[in-house]
Amino acid sequence: MIGSNGNNGLKATPKATGLRPGAMVAALAVFTLLVFWAASGPIVSWQTVSIASVGIVIFAVLCFAISTTRTGVLRNRNIIFALWFVLLGSEEVFSYLTEDPGAGTAGSFSSGAYSEAMIWVFVFLALLIYTVRNPEYLRQIFRGSFKWVAIFGTIALLSCSYAESKFFAAAWSFKLWLVILLLAACTSETETFEDLLAFLKTTMLGFAFLLVVPLIRLFSDPAVLAEGRLYDVAAAPTMLSADAACLVLLALTVSNPRRRGWLLGMAAFGFAVMILAAGKTAIAAGILCSILFFALQRKMSSAGIFVLAMIIVGGLVFILTPVSDYLGTYAKSDQAFSVTGRTEVWEAGWGLIKQKPIMGRGYMSSRFLADKIDVSWHPEHLHDGFLEAWYNNGIFGLFTIIMIQFVIVRNLWRARSVSRQMPYVNQVAVGALVLYLNILINGLVSRAFGSRPDATFMTMFAVVFVSDRLYHAFCVQEEPQPRIAPWQFESATVR
Repeated sequence: MIGSNGNNGLKATPKATGLRPGAMVAALAVFTLLVFWAASGPIVSWQTVSIASVGIVIFAVLCFAISTTRTGVLRNRNIIFALWFVLLGSEEVFSYLTEDPGAGTAGSFSSGAYSEAMIWVFVFLALLIYTVRNPEYLRQIFRGSFKWVAIFGTIALLSCSYAESKFFAAAWSFKLWLVILLLAACTSETETFEDLLAFLKTTMLGFAFLLVVPLIRLFSDPAVLAEGRLYDVAAAPTMLSADAACLVLLALTVSNPRRRGWLLGMAAFGFAVMILAAGKTAIAAGILCSILFFALQRKMSSAGIFVLAMIIVGGLVFILTPVSDYLGTYAKSDQAFSVTGRTEVWEAGWGLIKQKPIMGRGYMSSRFLADKIDVSWHPEHLHDGFLEAWYNNGIFGLFTIIMIQFVIVRNLWRARSVSRQMPYVNQVAVGALVLYLNILINGLVSRAFGSRPDATFMTMFAVVFVSDRLYHAFCVQEEPQPRIAPWQFESATVR
């Protein structure tokens, strides 16, 4: 029973140990041997050493997850959430960017691309051990609202067979399905409201990692403030700003109404990076969604205080960095009227979509868009999530993406409506809703969703999982055995 033992809503009898540290040690050893065996050239090189070092760090994260439990009994939840953190932050560990327009075909990837893929392999090995001992989570994949995520993954996987670069598409499809399997495992391991909070906090820390690494690189090489705003070897400024906005909203979502403390500092940090990267749409979306977070809870005084804090933080960033020069130059250019050149990409991309509207051109084929259109720059995607899904996976991919949006809004809107008597639960439902809106707005002018499973798209999938848990807890109580019953959320009510 949960919530009836006076332990603040935690289970009276935690799950038995599902994964043993010895198994993780064996997985790390096998992983390291495979890396050295597959490496070209000398048995030891800087690339293989860096991959092995990252593997050791990942293992340390998993060991920390094993040790962090209040009851002293190992819980699978900690390990699965740690794997989610690793996968979320994997895109910042190595740089897989290249200026080669032909990149994406077999043999033309940068060394960083292979290095990042090895992180996925390590996560897969750890997840495989979990799956052998806990196969029941696989039943969650095609159930409830989450089935739309799995359907999108299936469409993407099948379309790899006719993608413009089958190897490139298959690599990203591997990560896509790794995300889907991990989230299904997270669903299985989330049994209380506190588990849900732990997952959201893990996601928040993952975004913090995505922002801290570029700042570390900034201190070592001030040139990353190219053109007056923060660039990074693994992410464009627009995506950095979008990630920063996600950090702000996640910090607000999980902050305890009575003990906000360091989480508000985390939100301020995210807002500062959001301004420093100067992604115009991301900044507008972040500010709008932050205000909506308070407005939907009818906390207008808190909204006013937050706006004042944002003005102060934003003013400091403008004074202390050259970002104001960049924005001034941008305002005087004609790029603002073409959404930084995106309108010509949308027009050309729409012409290509009409050529293959049903099946699309195959997963991740938009990576080679620049070879087919005549524009003044070199776009590597369509800069719109819906067009991206349609171009790659046809009308079926577009429909699935729309259904993902629908179930998120339906689940969270109903959950927030029926959880008003439980302020903390209501806050989480509202926070997840505005987090989704932030990703949606950014996705209208970028690839925040619809193709490559980077941090923002992964988070949209995660919001499906969170919304489904809340929806089934409050809105479909007639089901025989709801995964999270409302009485399990009693500890979330702020007294």
